[in-house]
Amino acid sequence: GGRAGSLSESGSLVFALAMPEAKRVQQWWSQSGSTQSLTALTVIGGSGGARATNAKVLDLMELRGISEQVTQSSELYSVVCRLGLVQLQKKGETQPLTYTACQEIREGRGLPCNRRVDSSGFCPACNRVGKSSARFNVRCRFGDAKDNAWLTTFHEAAERVLGMKAEEAQSIEQGEGGREALEAAVIAKYFEQPLQLTVRAKYETYNGEARTNVSCVDNRPVTFGQHGRAMLKEVLDHMGAQSRKQL
Repeated sequence: GGRAGSLSESGSLVFALAMPEAKRVQQWWSQSGSTQSLTALTVIGGSGGARATNAKVLDLMELRGISEQVTQSSELYSVVCRLGLVQLQKKGETQPLTYTACQEIREGRGLPCNRRVDSSGFCPACNRVGKSSARFNVRCRFGDAKDNAWLTTFHEAAERVLGMKAEEAQSIEQGEGGREALEAAVIAKYFEQPLQLTVRAKYETYNGEARTNVSCVDNRPVTFGQHGRAMLKEVLDHMGAQSRKQL
């Protein structure tokens, strides 16, 4: 029931701001706002957050088939499944789970650069050394009762899947336990809890070849009550369909 917020790298949190707009909000809060109920614009848990609002609900078998038919720019799908595996090696080589990304704000965009920097912190896109932070970029295999699928899982979604920040993962890997300790922490998350993924299937061209790129862009822990009611509705709908066929 708490409230959460976030700031960009260059943002700041200021209390008792001396601005007319801020004073009006403070006055409203002290007079009546503190006793009013708040309506959440985004439901966390079970709904997959704001991204999942318009996402089509599928299982992994349906996702595998329908994602290959995407011809528009992108489509969003919602899938309930569990983490089954993280790609820790590739062709016998250790697969990095994190990288260091430039966090300088790009001119005209107002968003962080997010391009990979070298060991000295130099960003080739910004052509300078600036702010940087650790970010996840992992391949995860998710599974449900019907199928499993490998999905590229980007930073924010990966942090929730693995239950740790990218900085924490780098700290574990650089600590006494090394890579073995990091892998143990990741493996401990396998099949831990059901997740509701928001999956994006994006039609794109790579090296002149058209393909569909399917990736996990968001995930939330499943709300068991809501998910149970949804499954019960599916069972009842199926039983109703079978009864109509017999008639």
